[in-house]
Amino acid sequence: MPNYALCVEFDGGLFYGWQRQKNLPTVQESIESALKTILSKNPHSHLSVAGRTDTGVHGLGMICNFKTEIPLTHPNKVIHSINALTKDGVTTKAICEVPETFHSRFSCSAREYLYKIHYTKHEPVFSKGRALWVKSPVDWNRVEAELSHLIGEKDFRSFAKSKSMEGKKAVREIFSVQLERLGEDQFQFRIKADGFMHNMVRITIGTLLDIGKGRWETRSINSILEEKNRTEAGTTLPPYGLYFVRAYYEDYPEINELYKTTLP
Repeated sequence: MPNYALCVEFDGGLFYGWQRQKNLPTVQESIESALKTILSKNPHSHLSVAGRTDTGVHGLGMICNFKTEIPLTHPNKVIHSINALTKDGVTTKAICEVPETFHSRFSCSAREYLYKIHYTKHEPVFSKGRALWVKSPVDWNRVEAELSHLIGEKDFRSFAKSKSMEGKKAVREIFSVQLERLGEDQFQFRIKADGFMHNMVRITIGTLLDIGKGRWETRSINSILEEKNRTEAGTTLPPYGLYFVRAYYEDYPEINELYKTTLP
């Protein structure tokens, strides 16, 4: 069956996450409803997605895919139709045909997120709902010194929501994590891994900020990892500072080409 990948951007503040929920607006529901109208005479599958984001989490380059029984004659025209029919706050930026074996979730080799922070004494107006406001002093050098301890394949149980991890493995591999300084009062963490557990990015960044604020005298990323206990880690940050940036597919160069047209 013909298989198509979409690159999607969305404002998480307007949706109850990605995954379809009964009687609640979600990104999946919005796009699938548009496709149902557009492909009314062309049976198609439900959307698969690279990462199912929580309520409030934003997307810059989310990859999803669907299959149809009849090939799309003009795929790029479908983008305009989808965007005309989807709810405010979600935009399909690109489309491409991919091999039938492609699955946006199971074919994905890595995922990348950003967490944005506005670091100032006074609450910012224009980044509200888009970045975390931090007014307490942070030792950013101490934070940066902890980043290297996150790299590699480790048991990250301390940095995941406890209830979601019952009976599940917690080993993940973080490929890279950086603190990027965009100006005197704007910071962002960029983290890339083979996968993330529920709330893992928000807890990890929250713990780093707690360390930088001097919440603990001796506790470190290494000691928290060793405990394998969520209660030993720090704050779960709010979702509105978190952005899904992109998904990586080693075996599908078509997706890299797709991102070239959508990401700077």
